[in-house]
Amino acid sequence: MDSTRRLSVELPEDIADAVEARVSTGEYASVSAVIEDGLRALAERDDELLRDPAVEKWLREEVVPEAQRVREGKARLYSPEEVQTRLDALHARTLRGE
Repeated sequence: MDSTRRLSVELPEDIADAVEARVSTGEYASVSAVIEDGLRALAERDDELLRDPAVEKWLREEVVPEAQRVREGKARLYSPEEVQTRLDALHARTLRGE
């Protein structure tokens, strides 16, 4: 078995209840086993997403070139506030039928 380390976490009531239910039904031997399995499932999902050919193509063909344009000063990044302002203006124009 791999070495272990004790951590303390706080969970919302509904999540804590779901974890404890899996232990009480015998599906898992311990709360730690439930959390470990859940984290492994998240890691697998993340790995699958990163190996998705469509995601790889998007990263290679769109994200990387745009990041390069930003580094070269040929494109700019917008703050979340700037994005919200632009979206609000677009929404207002749409509501006015423009």
